[in-house]
Amino acid sequence: MTDAPAQSPAVTLARFYTALRAEDLPEATVHAVRRHLLDTLGAALAGAARPEPRAVLGAGAALYGADGRAPVWGSARRVPPALAALVNGTAAHALELDDASGCDHSGAVVVPAVLAALAEAPQATEADLIAAIVAGYDLGRRVMEAAGGYDAHNGAGWHSTGTCGVFGAAMAVARLWRLPVDIAAQALGIAGSFASGNWSFLQDGAMTKRLHPGHAAASGLSAAALARHGMTGPAHVFDAPWGGFLATYAREAAQPEALTRDLGGFWRIHRSSIKPYASCRGTHAAVEAALELRRDLPADGVAGIEVGVHPTIVRMCGGTSVASLVDAQMSLPYAVAVAWLHGDASLPSFADSVRASPDVADWLARIRVVHDPAVDSNIAARLTVAPRQGAPRTLRIDIPAGSWDRPLPDGALIGKYRGLATPVLGAARAADVEALVLALGRGADCATLPALLTTT
Repeated sequence: MTDAPAQSPAVTLARFYTALRAEDLPEATVHAVRRHLLDTLGAALAGAARPEPRAVLGAGAALYGADGRAPVWGSARRVPPALAALVNGTAAHALELDDASGCDHSGAVVVPAVLAALAEAPQATEADLIAAIVAGYDLGRRVMEAAGGYDAHNGAGWHSTGTCGVFGAAMAVARLWRLPVDIAAQALGIAGSFASGNWSFLQDGAMTKRLHPGHAAASGLSAAALARHGMTGPAHVFDAPWGGFLATYAREAAQPEALTRDLGGFWRIHRSSIKPYASCRGTHAAVEAALELRRDLPADGVAGIEVGVHPTIVRMCGGTSVASLVDAQMSLPYAVAVAWLHGDASLPSFADSVRASPDVADWLARIRVVHDPAVDSNIAARLTVAPRQGAPRTLRIDIPAGSWDRPLPDGALIGKYRGLATPVLGAARAADVEALVLALGRGADCATLPALLTTT
């Protein structure tokens, strides 16, 4: 097979990531792999029983067969690897508890793809696993940056988790499998034909939001497998002037230099956030502000609340429909309402009974989400409370807890994982998973990890 022209960004990226070695990564980056892997596994285990991954498993088993070597996490099932990636990626995003600010939801894309690919890589070491995860996070975020960044790409209607994440998944699997440069570049070209996912689910709270990371994980894995078996993909998948990813999905917003700029200078896994609340990341600053202000202002003392945010968040999270779990988790007014009423925005606050509460309905009518020109980040918020008595009170949060530059402490992250994984796996097995993940880079046997995620 002949190498594609050297000027192709796909070849440049494939050459860089296939040569990536875990030994050359800073310890902080290896530790970020441990953190995001553990967080993703907790979110996926808790989400495994949700209707979305169950529907995916049922359909996939009917279409492709129910028997295989790759585990469906939180169950006793083993299925073909691509189906495992599809189900587990969907489960990881099913409760809105997975990490954000990467491709957007990088963990739910990269981790299921890589762990499913282990079924076809008995020779893979912990160093391969670490390098693969770093490569996937890095490239998925780079593609989103090259598409103009989160606001431009998602604002155009694309869900970057699916459209950009698929490239990260393909590269992660290519690195895990130690594919040569030319085959890895073909995998990226093939991945471009799988790039998909849009925001139409916001209109009615449809399940497809949860499907997008699973589809990206399975498609990235499939792209690498197809390339390994001789399928070719376009060398200029990113930069072709007609039909290339950037020309088609980004147009005027494209920043093609972001694909390859300063490779290895700043690993994009460090840009991903870990969620303390069970709602869209764009709501977290407002939730944090509400939890702070409510300390000396009871719910019955609030006449109204105005939340000033970036226009992206007005469009994405300004709605007050909470008919479905997706609706509620994408609703900033709902997240603020339950935070003020109950002092919490964890998963139980989004239960059917809470969403149907008259108190919540009353509060939704009091909360207004507006564009604040002074708020120039899609993770920031300015919250102004009008008390029934006294002067208005305002609090602005620019960097909410869990952000890459204000990370959750390891203890809080581990506590989150235990709370999500233990009810599914049991205390002993959840502890075994935790111990293995936290030992990565120190002699862990990564081949045993997939089996530990099952219930038998």
